[in-house]
Amino acid sequence: MVGTVQGEDTPVMSTQVDVRRPSWSPEHDIAARSFWEKPFLERDDTFRFFRENHPVSYHRAYESTLLPPDEDTPGFWAITKWEDCRRVSRDAETFISGKGILMEDMPEVVTLATTSFLAMDGVDHRQVRGIVSQAFTPRNVRKIDDWINGLATELVDEIIERGEGDIVDLYAKQLPGRIFAFFFGVDAGSDDMYTIMEAAERMLAWDDPNCALGRDALTTFAEEADRIQSIAMARADHYREHPAENLVSWVVNAKFEDRTLDDWEIAAFFSLLASAANDTTRHSIGHMFRLFDENPDQLALLREDMDGRIDTAVEEVLRYASPVQHFRRTAAKDVVVNGQEIKAGDKCVLWYCSGNFDEDQFDEPRRFDIQRKPNRHMAFGAGGPHFCIGSALGRQMIKASMQEVYTRMPDLHLTAPPEFQINNFIHGIHAAQAAWTPSKRSA
Repeated sequence: MVGTVQGEDTPVMSTQVDVRRPSWSPEHDIAARSFWEKPFLERDDTFRFFRENHPVSYHRAYESTLLPPDEDTPGFWAITKWEDCRRVSRDAETFISGKGILMEDMPEVVTLATTSFLAMDGVDHRQVRGIVSQAFTPRNVRKIDDWINGLATELVDEIIERGEGDIVDLYAKQLPGRIFAFFFGVDAGSDDMYTIMEAAERMLAWDDPNCALGRDALTTFAEEADRIQSIAMARADHYREHPAENLVSWVVNAKFEDRTLDDWEIAAFFSLLASAANDTTRHSIGHMFRLFDENPDQLALLREDMDGRIDTAVEEVLRYASPVQHFRRTAAKDVVVNGQEIKAGDKCVLWYCSGNFDEDQFDEPRRFDIQRKPNRHMAFGAGGPHFCIGSALGRQMIKASMQEVYTRMPDLHLTAPPEFQINNFIHGIHAAQAAWTPSKRSA
C-alpha cells in the first residue's frame, strides 16, 4: 500500500527477498561515492527506478570518509516516494533525529557540536528551536526583507557593467553571504564575512576535492565548523553586553520557557545557520541562473508577467534544484513503511531530491514549469517539527534575486556548462560562467 506508515503490530507482507543483503547493480548503488559524481538527472534515473519498483529499499553503508564503515556498519533504508517522506518526517515520535541527520555517520560529539536542534528530539528540540524562533519575530523579519531587496539592487549595481563573469561567485554567493554577515554582526566585505562564506561551502562539501583541499572528510567538516564558530562566539560575547539589531544579539538574548542558550548551543546554531541556511540559499540562486538558461521559454514567461508569476517561479526553482538532497531519521520502534518492515534502530534516509520528482505528486516532474500549481515540494523538508525555520528568508532572497537580475540583466546567459559539487547532501554548484549586456541603472 503506497504511502503508509503503520505500527509494530501491523502484519507484514514483504515482497523483497533478503533485503538486508542488497546487490544493486552499479547504476543503482546510491551508497557508492562514484554515484554522486553523476549529473543530477542521471541520478534521478536511479531514484525513479526505486520509486517505481522498490520505494523503500535497503542499501549498504555509504562509502563514507566522515566515519569510514566496516563490515559490521549497518546500511540504511532509502525512502524515495513523496508521500512516504512526508509521513516519516511528520512522525517525530517513531522516527527520531537525535541519532544523526545524515546518511553518513560521524562521531556523536561532532554531530552535537554542529547541528543544533536539527539533531534533537522532544523537549530539547522544542526549547532550543523555541529560543531561536524568538529572533524571527514579524518585526525582525520585516526589517530583513527590506534589507534583502536593497542588497539585491546593490549587487546588480556592482556587477552589471562587467558584462561577464562567474555569476555564482559574483552574485549567488554574495547575496546570502552579506545577509549572513549581518546575522553574525560582522561587516560586509570584511575578512570575517569571507571566512564565513568559504567555511559554509566547504563544511557541507566534504566529498568534493575543491572544498576538501586535500583533507579527509571529517577534518574538512570539523575545521570549517570551527572557523564559523570562532567568529560567532566572539560576537556573542560582545552582544551579551551590548545588544544590537542583528541575529547574534537576538539569539544570545532570547528566552523561551525561561531558558537561554548555553555557549555550546549558540556555537552549534551558528554553524548550522552558516551552512544549512547560507550555503543552501547560495546554491538555490546558482541553480536559478542555470534553470532559466536551460529553459528560455520559462524566462520569457517570467518577464512577460514578473509580478504575477514570480512567486510560483521561486517555488519551482526550489523544487527542481532540491538544494538539500536528503535528511535521515532513525526508527525508534519497529514500524512498517509502504509495506516494508523496518526495525527499531534502523536508519531511514528521506530523499527529498527523489520526492520532488515523484510522478505521483508532480505532473511531468522533469519539466521546469514556473506556473506549476500546486507545488508541494520538499526543498525545506517534508514537514513536521523539523521544517526549516528559515524558509521565508530563503524564499525572499531567491525572489529578490530573480526580480532584480532578470529585470536589469534580462539577457543573462551561461557561456559554459556549470560546475557542480560532488556531494550527497547539498546539490551544490561551484561556478557558472555567464555573460549579459552591460547597462547602467536607469535614473
